[in-house]
Amino acid sequence: MDGEKHIYRARLDFLYRSIAVYAATLVIYLVIRSIAAWQVFPTLWQDPLLLLLSAITLLGVLALVYNIIMRRQIEITSDAIHFSSLARSRRITRADVAYIRIRSPQTGAIRRIRWVRIKLKTERRSIRIRLSNFEHSRKLLNDLREWAGPLATSHIKRSPRS
Repeated sequence: MDGEKHIYRARLDFLYRSIAVYAATLVIYLVIRSIAAWQVFPTLWQDPLLLLLSAITLLGVLALVYNIIMRRQIEITSDAIHFSSLARSRRITRADVAYIRIRSPQTGAIRRIRWVRIKLKTERRSIRIRLSNFEHSRKLLNDLREWAGPLATSHIKRSPRS
């Protein structure tokens, strides 16, 4: 890997999309409801569907604000991987790593999720990185493969025993 560092930030686009979809659904519901029953406009507590859509939209906004504040990111340099957020920061060097397992999605799988599992020599639990949670996931995968070098292994799905 070259001497520069590569920074990958957490993706938030799914939160933006879900907030937009639920807010649009809420507005459409209010328009339809006001046309159908124009004399009685419901309050938030009288209509359970209005309450549910408002709660889901509010939770989405809160999750977005939380993730913006946390600023999760992965920095890959030539000698270490640095995981950082507002709450915690962690640095892993190649000497600390026992192996890195890269799981590729199965071709027939419905959900095509890639993840990387970093097993450390000193800890029992491994670190799992879900690549789809970060911007430029393919470039992140390539950088992790390049950084890992001989430590990288591919996950081979075993066939069920007979």
